[in-house]
Amino acid sequence: MTNNVNVTLDTSVTPPALRVHDHGHIKVGKKANPQTITWNLTGNLAQGEFVPMSAPEPGFEWVSSPPPPAVIFGTPTIGSNGNSLSICDNHADRTTDGRWTYRLRVSIDGAVYSTIADAGITNTSKNPIIIND
Repeated sequence: MTNNVNVTLDTSVTPPALRVHDHGHIKVGKKANPQTITWNLTGNLAQGEFVPMSAPEPGFEWVSSPPPPAVIFGTPTIGSNGNSLSICDNHADRTTDGRWTYRLRVSIDGAVYSTIADAGITNTSKNPIIIND
């Protein structure tokens, strides 16, 4: 199963920030097989690229404290054209239930933009979150 999520640039806020179109969260149900979550740059970000994962501030990072156990999620991977990013979620049973806040970073026209995320507040509309339930 794949969860495809669109990402655009919200220019109505200062500074502009990435907007994840996920209806408030990405919710992943229990499945025997791993599920892939993919973020796609669309609209005014279609020509952008996720910041390389090797960068000091990479295209994807966990901001939850603590981050999820390493066995739950695979390594984030940027697509060959740079405008998609995928991560594997191994949510097989209740031992992998949880809520984790993350940050995305995208480069477009020489500027880097990110999602708004506060590690201390996990239930705000600005915090992108993955919920394994």
